Amino acid sequence: MTVPADGVPRLMHFVDARLAQLRMSKEEANRRGFPHPSTLAAVRDRDSQRTPTVRTLLRIDRTLGWQPGSAAVVLLGGAPLSVTARTTRNVRVHDQAATPMTADDVADRLLSQLHDEIERAHADVRAFDERLKRLYTVHERLAQELRVDATLVDEYDDRDAAAESMQH
Repeated sequence: MTVPADGVPRLMHFVDARLAQLRMSKEEANRRGFPHPSTLAAVRDRDSQRTPTVRTLLRIDRTLGWQPGSAAVVLLGGAPLSVTARTTRNVRVHDQAATPMTADDVADRLLSQLHDEIERAHADVRAFDERLKRLYTVHERLAQELRVDATLVDEYDDRDAAAESMQH
């Protein structure tokens, strides 16, 4: 999919990507202070206002663990920046009911995802090892079937020769 050049569609593209990256549902994001979907839909449909308010943009930044101003930068065609661990303790929350994503939250989610990916890779390696063992077993059985046993050939040749000599 092509990333929109600017505006609310570009912002929503990056928001959706960030939510997927954090494995966060839109409902959880809303509980953490993300603007209601109708807010952004209204911005798109309104002729008098082309962009979300500063308050809305800052709520998006806080909820997704972006540096303040990242959502506005995305609207103009840029890319968001994640918060760092040094800034998380100094973030002021304007909506007490909202729980924004802190750098620790972001790091925990991403580290958890990395751990899960490593575990999946280990499972893939174990499955691959098992598959290799089965393939080696099939190879060995096939090799045994295809190998000519010289002793049996000699015995057959000797019996065949003895049978011919009895017929003559």
